[in-house]
Amino acid sequence: MIPGSDTAKQDIILLITGLIAAFLFFWLYSDFHPLRSADSSLSPSVASERGVQIANRFGYRSSEREITSFKTDQSFLDSLQSQTSVNQFYSHTINRSLYPAFYWQVNLKAADLEQDAVFGFMSEAAQIVAVILNEAGEFIGLQNNYDFMPAARTAGADLLPPDETETSLPELDDQQLEQFLTRGFNQNTALQLADFYMTESGWPDERFSHQSTEMIEINEVQAAMVTYLYQSNQLRQNVQVEVTVLENGSILKMSHSFLHAEDGSVDFSPYVSGIRAIVILFAIFWIFVLLFNRFRLRLVDTKAAILIAVLAGLLFPFLITLQQLYGHISSFGTITFSFILPMLVTIGFFAAVTSIAYFTVTAISDSITRQIWVEKLRTYDLIRTSHFFNVPVGVNIIRGISLGFVLSAVWCLAIAFVPGAYVTVPENFIANTTYLPYIAEILSNFAIAFIIVQVVFLIFLGQFRSTFQSNIMAVFLPAVMLTVFYPFPFDVGGLLPELLTAGVVGLVLGIIYLKNDFITTFISLFVFFSVVTTAPGWLFSPSPDIVVFLPFALLLFAGYIIGAFNIYKGKTGNELPDFVPGYIRELAQEDRIKQELQIARQVQQSFLPVARPQVEGFDIAAICKPAYETGGDYFDFIPLSDEKLAITIGDVSGKGIQAAFYMTFIKGVLHALCNDFSSPKKILTKTNKLFRKNANKSTFISLIFGVLDIKKSRFRFSRAGHNPVLFYNSRDKKLYPYQPSGLAVGMTNDELFEKHITEDKITMDQGDILILFTDGVVETISKTNKLYGDHRLHNLIIKYNSYSSLELIQRLEEDLDKFGDKLDQHDDLTMIVVKKK
Repeated sequence: MIPGSDTAKQDIILLITGLIAAFLFFWLYSDFHPLRSADSSLSPSVASERGVQIANRFGYRSSEREITSFKTDQSFLDSLQSQTSVNQFYSHTINRSLYPAFYWQVNLKAADLEQDAVFGFMSEAAQIVAVILNEAGEFIGLQNNYDFMPAARTAGADLLPPDETETSLPELDDQQLEQFLTRGFNQNTALQLADFYMTESGWPDERFSHQSTEMIEINEVQAAMVTYLYQSNQLRQNVQVEVTVLENGSILKMSHSFLHAEDGSVDFSPYVSGIRAIVILFAIFWIFVLLFNRFRLRLVDTKAAILIAVLAGLLFPFLITLQQLYGHISSFGTITFSFILPMLVTIGFFAAVTSIAYFTVTAISDSITRQIWVEKLRTYDLIRTSHFFNVPVGVNIIRGISLGFVLSAVWCLAIAFVPGAYVTVPENFIANTTYLPYIAEILSNFAIAFIIVQVVFLIFLGQFRSTFQSNIMAVFLPAVMLTVFYPFPFDVGGLLPELLTAGVVGLVLGIIYLKNDFITTFISLFVFFSVVTTAPGWLFSPSPDIVVFLPFALLLFAGYIIGAFNIYKGKTGNELPDFVPGYIRELAQEDRIKQELQIARQVQQSFLPVARPQVEGFDIAAICKPAYETGGDYFDFIPLSDEKLAITIGDVSGKGIQAAFYMTFIKGVLHALCNDFSSPKKILTKTNKLFRKNANKSTFISLIFGVLDIKKSRFRFSRAGHNPVLFYNSRDKKLYPYQPSGLAVGMTNDELFEKHITEDKITMDQGDILILFTDGVVETISKTNKLYGDHRLHNLIIKYNSYSSLELIQRLEEDLDKFGDKLDQHDDLTMIVVKKK
């Protein structure tokens, strides 16, 4: 939204559309959301006071300060929304009494109980006794899951409500009451006791009928469980209340449930969950395959991936720690080793899993998108290189927030108009589940939205984009994926509505991504998630989650301010640097080096003889195969006259570019010295002198230089530390190595070199063969780490002595390939074959 730019008008329209969408969302969402019917005006302090009073009357004492929370009955609200309008239903006061979907829970840590219990590291949580109050603060339940016995009670006034002793058990005075309790504990007395507690509760007892009375024994104490039932003509839910009383007249527990009548429909949710699990496992496997392939191709930006992995590895354990500590301490737990150890194990596990997950996803998503659709990462690259205050970032922040509101409104409209759709309300409010809920909720939505956008758009859509260059695919693929995976941090009731609403969100996100980039899409999804999950903070008042909603609202406001500041004060796109990840620079550099090496190889090959010399009476062939792009092996044919041909072969110590350089140098030296040829010995002596002056002292060259006298069929040569010359004598069918003394060129000074260098000569008859080779031939290694060796080479020459020079070299190549089993060549390989016709 650059002032005066081509997109300024469009961005202003988008901003206005986003604000209208926000208004539409808040209006529609409050119209059908169940929490709109909630009434928490009693306040936590009043609910706590009443809960403690009721617990004390029933013989339960708390050793700690009580913990009070406002809660919802999720399963009943789901069922209720599928049948009727929640707001209309709860407009009738009697329905609030019969169906308390919203209630207060006052947790007390039981003290001075008649027995102790040990439950491992959950021992503190197990000692909770909870008083349940309806919205008006009336007693409707007593949770005592571990059957702690209340303090000892006596018959009489203790059963009666304070200041209302005349409303004790019906029409019984104190003497009759005492007689009543001493008659014996049976079904009749249990029923009258239960009736008394139902009368004392907030349940409209006149609408309930007695269903059954079951005599039981709890912790060696006689007790009875009395069941009441309300049968509804309005809903498919009947209300069942169970009251458990003890033989001394005390109440042990009171609970209720909403019995759902079967409607004959088939629940496909388990099948859908199974299919989703299989698809998710397949997707995870595919992502890891992509990771391995990208690593193999070295197309992974590990620097960014490691940073994201470390942040995720810290974030999720932090959020889990906040939640675990809150849950434990809220259960009146104390921080002990038995609690810390399991929590540390849990944190360590999640830290490892989330780090691996975020590293994998970030590494692949960056690599794929940068290869297929790099413009989608422009703003992301600016942020990761610390360029926060600039126009592109500001534009994408404002676009993201506005489109997040649009996404929320579209989702809300889908909920409103898709038949059977409803919003599932969590049992606990965010503020009652964790410490720092305003931070925890924003960070968790941030992390979830980030990985979803990476997986769906950067990885899957990027992969499909490389195959199908279609904008339609870019829109519909996210819709399909979100429908299949449903990765949202909230639920929509009804299977078909869930699939449809997820598809609609995916469709809109696909359009957003097509028109914008990764950061805009991510912000849109984050805003959408947070708008929905923080909605309980404003849907009714006072709400526990107001502490979550207000910080998020401030964050959105700050986002608009920062975006506007960036647009009007930040740098423009032309002033910002382009970003190229390190791995791309490395690959580009490697490609450049490979190209340069290929050029060097071509240049080096041009220095070697292009064609076989055509010499009357002789068949000559040669081969030179560098182990790398360039090599240090060298061979050459230098005509001296019509009757003489200089033949040389050498091997420079080392490999690669340096060896190729010295090989080229030796070629120039020999060609220059051959202009004044006298003898092979003197040529090598002069070569050593020149090489010592110009080459590195640690470099040397093994060399054979000889002259073939064509007329006399004689080869006169000197050897400077090189492999022997092999001579096959066709008359006696034997192979002879010729190895005159000599040191490698560059190994020693001129005087010592000249002292040790000698000459030798070989006279050739028809069928005789000369073989000159480098050590790369005989030092070829097999898979079993064996050397090719001189013996095998000798046998091959003897076996194929009748072949031409070129055919003999070809047989050698085939035998080397077979021996090495196509392993990479580790040394340069050069050979010259001279055969007398």
